[in-house]
Amino acid sequence: MTLADAQDGQAVFVTRTNGEEITSQAMRFGIGEGTKIQIQKNIKGGPVIISKNQLEIAIGRKLAQLIEVAPE
Repeated sequence: MTLADAQDGQAVFVTRTNGEEITSQAMRFGIGEGTKIQIQKNIKGGPVIISKNQLEIAIGRKLAQLIEVAPE
């Protein structure tokens, strides 16, 4: 499943980022393979709000669709 498919309140691990550019963008947010993140709010048609280490980040829908995750 992708980050864009995750449900509010769900804890997930990043399993894969699709493409070098996507990997680079995700790493800027501190999101690499194996990173545990919490889904705060998945806004339909909008960004996915995640939290990691007490920091909330809004990930754009297009980027979220290219980040693969697995449930905790």
